[in-house]
Amino acid sequence: MKGKCLLFCSLWIMLLCVQANLSGGGFGDQYAWVRWSEAKIVASQQDKPIMVILHKTWCGACKRLKPLVAGSKAMLDLSDKFVMVNAEDDEEPSSDPDFSIDGGYIPRIVFLDSSGNIRPEFSNTRRGDKYKYFYPSSDEIIISMNNVLANIATKQEL
Repeated sequence: MKGKCLLFCSLWIMLLCVQANLSGGGFGDQYAWVRWSEAKIVASQQDKPIMVILHKTWCGACKRLKPLVAGSKAMLDLSDKFVMVNAEDDEEPSSDPDFSIDGGYIPRIVFLDSSGNIRPEFSNTRRGDKYKYFYPSSDEIIISMNNVLANIATKQEL
């Protein structure tokens, strides 16, 4: 019975993601974007960390980052190992103060583990103490993505 329930839930989540046909908001429609409202469920079921991009449509730095992410094959390949959330303007979790770890600047990228816990230790290592979750290039995002994958144990590894 438990196996049937898990299979049904997994199929239901996949159907939601396909039906949503989420736009990349300029960050690339080829990514498997998931709404924040489903991200924790998907992450738990698939045992993947979550990557949340918080951005605004009017933001100059966000506009500069979009084509870099959209055009990065290496980042697209790594994204299969993450649940990817693209929070544009006031979409959740943009208003959640827990995501403003060192300020409310944008764009900001925050990583969570598969249980949905924010992991503030995963930040842009090329930044100082200010704006640690700001990434001006896809290369810097890739460094953090690899760091997350190397340092977050999955349930299968335990």
